[in-house]
Amino acid sequence: MTENEYLKRCSRCILPETTPNITFDKDGVCNFCHSHVKVQYEGESKLKELLYSHRKESNKYDCVIGVSGGRDSSYALLKLAKDYNLKVLAVNYENPFTDPQAKTNIENAVEALNVDVVSFKLKNNIHEKTFKHNFTSWLRKPSPASIPMMCIACKLILPNIIKYAKKYDVKCVVTGGNPYEYISFKRELLNVSTDENYMNLLTKSFGIKGFGGVANEMLKNPLYCHPMCIPTMITGFLYGNPYSFGPRFLSPDIEFIDIFHYIPWQEEEVLSRIKQELNWESPKRFSSSWRFDCTVSHLKDLMYMKTLNMTEKDDFYAKMVREDLITREEALIRLKDENKLHMNEIRKLLDSTGINDLSHLQTDKKDIILKELMAEKIG
Repeated sequence: MTENEYLKRCSRCILPETTPNITFDKDGVCNFCHSHVKVQYEGESKLKELLYSHRKESNKYDCVIGVSGGRDSSYALLKLAKDYNLKVLAVNYENPFTDPQAKTNIENAVEALNVDVVSFKLKNNIHEKTFKHNFTSWLRKPSPASIPMMCIACKLILPNIIKYAKKYDVKCVVTGGNPYEYISFKRELLNVSTDENYMNLLTKSFGIKGFGGVANEMLKNPLYCHPMCIPTMITGFLYGNPYSFGPRFLSPDIEFIDIFHYIPWQEEEVLSRIKQELNWESPKRFSSSWRFDCTVSHLKDLMYMKTLNMTEKDDFYAKMVREDLITREEALIRLKDENKLHMNEIRKLLDSTGINDLSHLQTDKKDIILKELMAEKIG
């Protein structure tokens, strides 16, 4: 039995006692269960009304959507092109850490749906460089709150999607994030309370409160303030999600529509349809189909496990339990299998970016977490 299996967990959902700011009542129910408000969807009729309002016969495309080859963006593309019969432009960021299966999924989807796809890369290998710098900076002073710093280059995706929308005079950008994957403990670590409507949280996470939390982490570890990273971090703050400052105030003529704010996200339907209609697959070497498309996710699992003894899946499945999408028992079974670390994937990732020798780092011998993490990286 692993250390993770000895953790006390909420008796209603599955959040462990290591979750930031968690408390339990006398019955073992956590504070996040007590404050949870079920997701309210605006309805498919409202969604179609918004989408169809942006149709123009003179335009080549009705809407633009970013696709990663993952399950949710693939399903959103399917809904737009097949169910709603819209002229869709799919935009793909050629992430240097993309799993090969995700690339195949994109190819299969655009062929099955007969939609156009454009791809773009970030200049000067900025993704690889910021990832390497921020990961090695994190190793010097591990903190669960700063783990997302490795992925700051991904925040450059949205402004590029907006660029393509403007190029083709499209006023509608669709996203496919579902409301259960907005990880609550990451906001708690930045002192952004999650005890309120998730739409407000999306704004606050990339607002003053969220910025204050990030700034505090950077003060604790000034290595993050590298000139190479600063422009990317500023862009990330402006374009963190469709509800942050950049999209709302710098592109006011574009409407951002998150499809799963209107129609329920149902895992079984999502997977069933994309597998049957788009020939979509997740790699058989992974037990979870969630977020496999970027190999950095495996490293993040290791980092969260070493600092919090949990991963993002604990939070994700806890929300699904509270929403009555799966039972607590089902969630625990999934976690036991899906929280297993994929060390081979992590080693390949570090080798590909040249982080295969961490012996130069000066570490405190008393820092057990850091020593264990380094040992697993280079062992």
